[in-house]
Amino acid sequence: MNRILTRLAAASVAAVAAIGLTTTPAQAATEITAQLEIGFNTGVPAARTITLSVHVPMNEYDANGYLIHGGRIQVRFYGSDPGTDQVIYGPITWYRGDHGLTAGPDGIRLNYTWEVPQGSFLNEDDSFGNRGDEVYITAKFIDGDGGTISDDSDIEEGIF
Repeated sequence: MNRILTRLAAASVAAVAAIGLTTTPAQAATEITAQLEIGFNTGVPAARTITLSVHVPMNEYDANGYLIHGGRIQVRFYGSDPGTDQVIYGPITWYRGDHGLTAGPDGIRLNYTWEVPQGSFLNEDDSFGNRGDEVYITAKFIDGDGGTISDDSDIEEGIF
């Protein structure tokens, strides 16, 4: 009887060890890239088209796991000014199932586009001496436990 129990215990330990060796550990989210594009819509008078692109690279299994367990992407718009960069819009937060937020083979992506009228929140400099606008976003990936990584986009300049 002891031999049978010993063999069963040894087989169980070997099976657990084999499973442990073949299971890939979860990949931590360590990188994020953010891009902002502000264009002009020719179909709507004076409208501005805003396109956000955010990427958090990882494998698809982990990307889905992060989103299922509360992972999200949060974006804030800033005006780039000497001395201080004030928040001009946001935060806007995308969760699993929201339009534009996906998990795929290359990780988590946010691709979102919308239109705003000229003179909207993008018009961050409207003084007599400075009518040019300089806008960028900060994109933050927040995992289900509250851990964060973030990236700033390039600055978009124009009269918005």
